[in-house]
Amino acid sequence: MSEKSEKSVGLIVLTEIPGMGLCAILRERGYFNLEKMQPESWTGACQVTAHGRLEEGEDFYTAIYREMKEELGEKFAYSSPMRLEVSRLQIKNKEIVTFTFKVDPDRLKEIRLSFESGSIRLLRRHEVNNIVDITSFDKIEGVPDRKTIAMFLDEKEAVAKAFALFS
Repeated sequence: MSEKSEKSVGLIVLTEIPGMGLCAILRERGYFNLEKMQPESWTGACQVTAHGRLEEGEDFYTAIYREMKEELGEKFAYSSPMRLEVSRLQIKNKEIVTFTFKVDPDRLKEIRLSFESGSIRLLRRHEVNNIVDITSFDKIEGVPDRKTIAMFLDEKEAVAKAFALFS
C-alpha cells in the first residue's frame, strides 16, 4: 500500500516600495489560530505571502487561488495577475509548489488579513541571506527576537528565486 502524497502550495508577492526597492511580502506568524483553536506554532517566524495544503480535487492553481482568497482577501485574489511557478519541491511523500507575481504597491491596500494571519513583513533582496532556519527555534516558543527573520529553508530558496525573476 503506497503512502498518500501530501501536496502544498505557496505564493510570494513582490512589489516595488518607494525608497526601499523590490520587496517580498512575507507573512509573520501570529500567536493564535482561530481555525484550529490553538496557539500557533513558531510564532514570529516568517512564511511566504500565502500558503496551504491542497484540498480534495484541487490542482495547484485552484488551491493557490483559494488560499489567496482565504488569507489575503477576495478583492486581492480576484484582481491578481498570472502566477509564475518559482519552485517545485518533492520530498518523500510531499510535493510543494510555490508561485510568485509582482504587483503595484497600491494593491497591498487590498489585502485583508484575518486575526490568525499574523502580520505582513517586507523583505528586501539583500536580506534573503540573513534568513535563518526556522527549525533552529523551539516550535512552541517561536522566534523571540523581532529582528530575526526565520523561515523554512525551502521557502527561503523560493523567495530568492522570486527576486531573481523580477530583478
